Amino acid sequence: MSVRPLFQLDPRLQLCAGLVKQGAAVADIGTDHAYLPVWLAKMGVVSRAIACDLRPGPLEQAVHNIEKYRVEQWVETRLSDGLEEVRPDEVDTVVIAGMGGEVMVQILQKAPWLKKGKTLILQPMTSVDKLRIWLLEQGYRVECERAVQAQGKLYTGMLARYSGVPEPTDPLFPYIGRLGQDPSPEAAAYIDREIRRQTKKEQGLRMQGKTEDADRLRGIIREMQQRLKPTSGEDEKV
Repeated sequence: MSVRPLFQLDPRLQLCAGLVKQGAAVADIGTDHAYLPVWLAKMGVVSRAIACDLRPGPLEQAVHNIEKYRVEQWVETRLSDGLEEVRPDEVDTVVIAGMGGEVMVQILQKAPWLKKGKTLILQPMTSVDKLRIWLLEQGYRVECERAVQAQGKLYTGMLARYSGVPEPTDPLFPYIGRLGQDPSPEAAAYIDREIRRQTKKEQGLRMQGKTEDADRLRGIIREMQQRLKPTSGEDEKV
């Protein structure tokens, strides 16, 4: 039987894959068809992977893909609502991709054992600010964050670990996280989009007569604009 050629990951999943450490034991929550665990296993990145989903239908397709690409030795499926069916001793890395930030918070809240040396790789689709704030409040440190463009839309992915050590409050963190440290064009575009979103919100606040809130937001917008300046300067020199 011929070996199946490996598929290409969606850019969002490729971003997550790039954050997984060599030899990691991974739980992929909301795995859908298990594309990420299968890809990681085929590329020899993971020592094991648990593909979790709360829906039986996608898990059936996940099993098919695991068998199709012959990675049964490394990847298993599990019907699980979030991390409920994953034991702390089974994994060192948890990936949650393609969900809203608020849903991610609900999943993470139910697994306090994640604070014991586990790595989180998160790729939220919405409510990114709420996810970032929750991580900060709970003592997680976002060690890196990267932006990616997929199907004409901008997304972010982040790697976080529990530190328990309070960090200096960065007023920009809920808006752009660590993307100010990402020199990529995608990160610059993400920050620019956030500037436009917040500018629109500021205008709405002024129309409502909420001058103090609008002024505060204007200060944040100016700081985001400053973060973009070094990237723009580099582009001009090329």
